[in-house]
Amino acid sequence: MGLDFSSPYYPYSVVPNANNTLNGAEEIPYKMLTYLLDMPDASGYMPQDDNSRPRVRFAKYLWYDTEDPLSEKLPTPAQKLSMLYDPAKPDINTDEDKAEHPKGYRLFWQHVTKQSILEGKTFVKCYVGRVFTPRPYITTLGIRFDIWTDTTFEANIKTHVESRTFAIEQAITEALAPINMTGIGAISFLRQDHTDNGSTPIYTEGSVVGRSLHCSIAWKDGDDQSIHSTCEQC
Repeated sequence: MGLDFSSPYYPYSVVPNANNTLNGAEEIPYKMLTYLLDMPDASGYMPQDDNSRPRVRFAKYLWYDTEDPLSEKLPTPAQKLSMLYDPAKPDINTDEDKAEHPKGYRLFWQHVTKQSILEGKTFVKCYVGRVFTPRPYITTLGIRFDIWTDTTFEANIKTHVESRTFAIEQAITEALAPINMTGIGAISFLRQDHTDNGSTPIYTEGSVVGRSLHCSIAWKDGDDQSIHSTCEQC
């Protein structure tokens, strides 16, 4: 048999197997956060300033550190995007940077972040947690949202909502639970789908408190090894 120099797996042969390549899974945290930002799009969609919408509450709890954030206007698309971490510009030091990111970075699609850019603010980290393959052709991806805030902001909402971080967790859950994300699949919060699913309070030794929300995705590669979907039998 001749060697196939065009194969991405050269010099080894490809054999039929029940494994997933997970090609594209590395983009999940970024896609989830940009979905939660609820941005206008080329189709003419424009987010409404309506507190019954979970992504509206999510944006307001993140942007406004003041009392009763839901009474404020919905942050503009530019303001919401300014909270999204840019790894090419990890530090916000210059006056120009501070004008572009007036609230600093508050949304991160990775786990490890410089502590200096997290202090004294509310922020959310989204990243891939534990991953395992419970049966052929299906890989279960754990997705984690770590929601943090300073104790100064945790209970300053001055409404019936006593915890800012749990209110953010609730908004994330409501925004993700009923949907099937194109190219990613449906999100599950059921413990039977991933042993880490659920949520728990998290703390540091300082004045930072929060919640850790775990959900999961049942992943199945597409036929072209680049399209992925949720298995309908999961």
